Amino acid sequence: MIQTDVKKLADNEHEVEVRLPKSEYDRVYAQEKAKLGSQVKLPGFRPGKTPSHVIDKQFGPKIHEDTVSQLLQEHYVGAIESSGLTPALQPELSLPKVQPDDAFVFTLKVSSWPEVKLTDLSKLKVEETEVTVDDKDIAGVLERLYKSQVSYEIKEDRAAEIGDQLHIDFEGFIGDEAFDGGKGEDVPLVLGEGRFIPGFEDQLIGKKAGDACTVEVTFPENYQAPNLAGKEARFETTVKSVGEAVKAKGDEDLAKMLNFDDAKAMMEDIKQGLDKEAEQAGKQVTRDSALDALIKAHDMTFPEGLIAEDMKATTARVVQNMQQQGMEANDEMLQDEAFKAEVRTRSIRGLNLSVLLQSVRKDFDISLTDEEIDAGVDEMVSAYPENMRDDYAKYIRDNQEQMGALKDRILEQKCIDHVVSQAKVKKVKKTLAAWQEEQDKAIS
Repeated sequence: MIQTDVKKLADNEHEVEVRLPKSEYDRVYAQEKAKLGSQVKLPGFRPGKTPSHVIDKQFGPKIHEDTVSQLLQEHYVGAIESSGLTPALQPELSLPKVQPDDAFVFTLKVSSWPEVKLTDLSKLKVEETEVTVDDKDIAGVLERLYKSQVSYEIKEDRAAEIGDQLHIDFEGFIGDEAFDGGKGEDVPLVLGEGRFIPGFEDQLIGKKAGDACTVEVTFPENYQAPNLAGKEARFETTVKSVGEAVKAKGDEDLAKMLNFDDAKAMMEDIKQGLDKEAEQAGKQVTRDSALDALIKAHDMTFPEGLIAEDMKATTARVVQNMQQQGMEANDEMLQDEAFKAEVRTRSIRGLNLSVLLQSVRKDFDISLTDEEIDAGVDEMVSAYPENMRDDYAKYIRDNQEQMGALKDRILEQKCIDHVVSQAKVKKVKKTLAAWQEEQDKAIS
């Protein structure tokens, strides 16, 4: 009954002309006409007794519109299936201005997913990376802990030095006028951290508790508040207290500050954390190598409409991540050509991987077992205190979105593991510090 004529417009872009016999149009038109005829009330006619030609004259355009809508609903899916295409986006529908006498015709512009035939995975070259923990990594964690675990002992007559913590009251003025947001009470400030306007902290060095002073500064030209940017200001400031930094005197002291039983327990915890980080880093590097090899071995193009849709979603995720980190994505950044190019690159890579990993999953019949799902849930809850794990596990299992995301992650990893198991693998080792240095360079 249904006929389709598929014309290729470009790679993965097709126009599908769909033809239905005129009898099908007439059938639906008669149904819609009968439905309307039983409902309308026209002067001089009893309900349901209005002559057919009168209904055609009065309501012909509406009946035609309803008929077209019903035909599209009934035959849209069949038309897509008959075309043999797999739409990547909602197809664009169009109707000819004049229908032929012997058929009802509509046209669909279909953007389809690219077809891919997986290459022989044994020809792929993949680096399988093992990230290891050495003494330098442990020393780095200890150094950060020593710096971060600081308490402050109030000294009545101490002259403030770099590293000391002051509590201050202040009020800011431009000329003789106080400005909004320029006042604070009992504000903690560690000299040398650079949290305040450049030059502010320097003028408090040597001050003692009870000292009052005028701090004069110039706001940076790129200051976040435009009404203050580049302006000279003064802050009438009172030092309320000066606290000397007190740091751990050794590993045992540091362990006590961190609520460990002793230094040995602290070091074991550090090592376990680093081992887990190294394991995840190794998986990530190996994953990237396998995915890069997959993409390189398969040349695919995607409809521009699909890329544009994915770019919108990618941009939204970037903006959301920035907001979660307390940053704002302004229009200037979003319209920047370099930013849009980066988003486009990410989107195309993501689309490639979506198609390729789906093909790996299908071709090699990769699926999940209940045991693998249970292990995934256990891993997710392992970061929580033991007495909370059962409740959180129940929350995950009852949450359809959480479980869907978990299954997707496990399936993706199984597909990647399969690719690695079939590829030509080169074993690589690197320390956690070396891996971290590579990450820092990539970000900068």
